[in-house]
Amino acid sequence: MANKLGLAVGDDTTSIMALLERVAGIIDNVQTCQTRMEERQLELENSVKTIQEDVVKLTVNHAATSSTVDKLLEKTRKVSCHIKDVRVRVENQNIRVKKVEITQEELLAKNKFRVVIYQDE
Repeated sequence: MANKLGLAVGDDTTSIMALLERVAGIIDNVQTCQTRMEERQLELENSVKTIQEDVVKLTVNHAATSSTVDKLLEKTRKVSCHIKDVRVRVENQNIRVKKVEITQEELLAKNKFRVVIYQDE
C-alpha cells in the first residue's frame, strides 16, 4: 500500500508541477499581452494628442478665415453700395446729357444759335 501511495504521490507531484508550468506559461502570455496592450494604449494616447492638437490648429485657422471672410463681405457690401450710388449718378448725368443734346438739335434745327452759359450752383 505504501507503494501505491508513493506512486500516487509521485504522480500527483508530477501533475502539480505540469499544472504549475502551464499556469506559469499562461501568466507569461497574459503579461506579454498586457505589455503589448499598454504599448498600444500609449500609441493611441499619442495619436489622440496629435489629433487634438491638429483640431485646435484647425479651429484657430477656421476662426481666422471666418474673420477674414466677414471683413471681405463687409467691404463687398460697401463697394456694392458705392457702385449703386455711382450708377444712379451716371444715369442722371446721361439723362441731362440727352436733354442737352435734344435742346442742341432743336436749336440747330431752328437755326437759332445762342450761347448758353451753364453755371453750377
